[in-house]
Amino acid sequence: MLVHDVRVVHAEQGVGLFLRHDGGYDLRVPHGLERLSAQEALALLFKAFVVFRRSLPNKKRLDARDGVEQHSEGRSSQGHSASFCDALALDELFDRTDPRAVLSLCDRQVRFGQDVPRRFERHLHHALFDSQGVAHFDRVPNRRRSVLHGQADIVGLYCALALDFYRNFLAIDPRCGWGAFAGEGEALANDFRHRYLTSQDSLYQADAAANERSREQFRHLLALIDRASPVRNAEYRNIHDALHRYLHAGLAPQSGGGQVWGVRDFWAVWESICLHLALAQDDDAEQLSSVWTCDDEHLPHGLSSGRLEAVWAQRRTRLFARNEIARRPDLVRRVNDRWTVADFKYYAKPHARRPKWEEDGVLAKDERDFLNLEIYGLMLRSHLLSTSEYAGHDVSLEMWLPGLVDEVEPVRGAPTWDPPLSIRRVAMRAALESYADLYGR
Repeated sequence: MLVHDVRVVHAEQGVGLFLRHDGGYDLRVPHGLERLSAQEALALLFKAFVVFRRSLPNKKRLDARDGVEQHSEGRSSQGHSASFCDALALDELFDRTDPRAVLSLCDRQVRFGQDVPRRFERHLHHALFDSQGVAHFDRVPNRRRSVLHGQADIVGLYCALALDFYRNFLAIDPRCGWGAFAGEGEALANDFRHRYLTSQDSLYQADAAANERSREQFRHLLALIDRASPVRNAEYRNIHDALHRYLHAGLAPQSGGGQVWGVRDFWAVWESICLHLALAQDDDAEQLSSVWTCDDEHLPHGLSSGRLEAVWAQRRTRLFARNEIARRPDLVRRVNDRWTVADFKYYAKPHARRPKWEEDGVLAKDERDFLNLEIYGLMLRSHLLSTSEYAGHDVSLEMWLPGLVDEVEPVRGAPTWDPPLSIRRVAMRAALESYADLYGR
């Protein structure tokens, strides 16, 4: 799979890379990203998914399978909510891999025969010295010498591919992904490239033919390294298998089509994006004074304090926990005497009219969303009216949906909405880019 061969299509729920029955790939993107190129969309989604995973979502609620799938089909779990699928091993390779474990594969063992060479001082120019001044010999003239090599080269291959991924695909500084390992990782990558590759070898160049040649070269090197590695510990196997999936476009489902990378349902990521946007719009970045309470379950890591989250939880309980239901509005904002209750929904477009009932008499899912938002507003208004200090305060309702541009449109119904309801369109690309910027923090 090469980025040039990927077709960008709109997705309703599942977002990510899907294998078609004809062997091609579709990148299903959220509402509002259809105009991006495949490389732009893939890079943006990767960073966004990593940020969301770091927020430690509630796995029981989401029924999530995080990280690399163990199923041979490369599919996500069979729950009914957001679930990660990473058969391409992007997550394991470029976010979850511990650089210290990778470096452990660089050790080379040397065995000598009984006839140990004499006059070591004659061979000091072959030695490498550690921080304590102890000499280590990788090569010393001897009649019986064997060096276990090959395993160390997989570190160089990993570093070369990771550097190509960070710089040419994500277009970020490698330190965002590597941290303190960046200097050593770059040196290992350059050494491996000097020995086995050219400066033009990349999976993400403008020339599709050159990318294909580079991919075949990377595959060939991985096979050579595996054959030359006599010792294969667990860390080596993990890195090798992830590299193999990455270079061979993941694991194809047995049925001939299916998702090989991404999230199975985008709604939880969308809620996290909206929370980040709401907090970023607050004038008081430290106290977040305009955010009166919110459902912080999917709030990106590091954007709030434990003390503030405890205050939000206390307010939610005091206002919205009634009648055996602990309701959790997505966002309640207060600016002076104006209050807004917002609900984040991942719809392509809002309903012109409330959907009411399904044909079989079951309450429609979208109608339940309207009812919940309506109840939030009425409960908040009841609290304000019962408290003298809030006399004269206004309450309004908003439903946040993805869109191409930012815009707000009031909902006009008969009878009129009370509290008033507006549909707020959020420019998906700008919101997602701002959210993905958290990847480098």
